[in-house]
Amino acid sequence: MRSRFYSAALLIAICLYWMTTLKAVADSKDPMIFYRATTGGNCETCQWIAAEGVITANTYNEFLQFLRREGLTQTKGLNIHLNSPGGDLIGGVRLGIAIHNNKANTVVSGSATEKIWEGGIQKVSLNQVVKSQCSSACVFAFVGGINRYASRTTPKREIGFQNIGRLGVHQFYDRISLADSDAQTLTAHDRIKDQKVMAVLLGYLSGMGVSAELLQLAGSTHPKDMHYLTDAELLRTRADNRMVQQVFIRGYKNGVGIAEVKFTRQDADYRLELYCDRGKLMMQATINWHGLYDVTGHKTWKLFSGMSLSGSGRVSLVSESFSQRSDGGTAGKLRFRFQDPLSKLIQRTEFQFEDFSSRYASNEARDLSFMLPSGFDGLYILPRTCQPLASPHQARPQ
Repeated sequence: MRSRFYSAALLIAICLYWMTTLKAVADSKDPMIFYRATTGGNCETCQWIAAEGVITANTYNEFLQFLRREGLTQTKGLNIHLNSPGGDLIGGVRLGIAIHNNKANTVVSGSATEKIWEGGIQKVSLNQVVKSQCSSACVFAFVGGINRYASRTTPKREIGFQNIGRLGVHQFYDRISLADSDAQTLTAHDRIKDQKVMAVLLGYLSGMGVSAELLQLAGSTHPKDMHYLTDAELLRTRADNRMVQQVFIRGYKNGVGIAEVKFTRQDADYRLELYCDRGKLMMQATINWHGLYDVTGHKTWKLFSGMSLSGSGRVSLVSESFSQRSDGGTAGKLRFRFQDPLSKLIQRTEFQFEDFSSRYASNEARDLSFMLPSGFDGLYILPRTCQPLASPHQARPQ
C-alpha cells in the first residue's frame, strides 16, 4: 500500500540523500507542540488537534507519542490544525507521512485559548481572530493530510468555525548561505545530493496527489520572502484537495448534457453527474468506497435520505443500489432530485449538503459537498439540455 511505501522507502531515501545543513527558514524558536482543542460545541469538527510551533527533526515522533498518550492511535479522520512558520525539512516530510499513515486531515489554522479544561483540553475562542500560517517545511507536513483545508473559501463549519490561515512557500537555504549569499558552502557532491533530494520531494508530492507546481512556486521565491498561495494556486496544485479537482461537461447520445464532478475523500472516490430532468436538477452519485461499506448501518440510519442544500431546499433520495467490488471495496450508485427551481440552482458554484438527523448522516452529506472551480460560474448548460417530455430512462446519463 502507498502508506507503507512512504514510511519505509521514502524515509530511507531521505536519510541517504539529504544535506544535513539544509533547513527551512523559521521566524520562531519555539518547537511544535500538540494539544487537544475544542470550541465547546458538539459538531464533529469542533474538536481537533492543534499543532503549533517550529517543526524539528523529531516532531513526527512527538506527534505519534501524543496520539498514543491520548488514546488516539486507532482514531481515523482526526483534524490537525497546523500553525507553523516551518523548521526542519526532514521533520516536515516525516510529520506529513505520520499524518498520512494515521489517515488524518490537515487545516491551516491557529487558535486563541480561553481556558484549559481537565485533561489538558483547551477551550478556544470563537471571537478572537488569530493570524496563522503553515509555511516552508510545514507545507510538507500539511500535504500529508487526507483532506486538506487551506482555501479562503473553506466553509467554517468544515474547520470548527475557526479562521483559515495561509499556506506559504519559498526556497530552502542553509543558514550560512542565507546570511551570506556569496559564501562558498557547497561541494559538487552536495549539488548531486540536492538533485536527489528534489527527486524525493517530487515523488512525495506526487504520492500525496499534489502537483509539482508547488515546488516551482517555492523555487521562484527568495528564502527571505514568502509566497502565500492564492485559491487558484491551491486548486491547480491540489494542495487544498477539498476544492473540486476535476469538472467535465459531457453530452450523451440521448441528448442529455451533464456536468460531471470528480473528487476524492478520505474513504471513497466520488463521481457526481448533474443533469436536468423535467425542469428539475438531478444528481447521480457513483461512490467507490475504498473498503467495505456498512450497507446495513446505512439503511438503519437512513443515510442520504434527509439531505438538504445549505441555504436552500431539500435534496430527495430517489434510488440507491450497492455492490461489492472484486478489490474488496463497495460501489454505490445513488440518484437525487433537488427540490429548488432549476433557475436558482444553475447559478450556484458551491454545493454544501447538510443532514442534521444524525452525526453519521451529517458526515455522509458533508462528504458529497463540492465547489466548482473558478473557471465555472454555474451550471448554465443544464437548461439548454433539459428534456421535459423525455422518459425517466432517456433523461438520465447513459
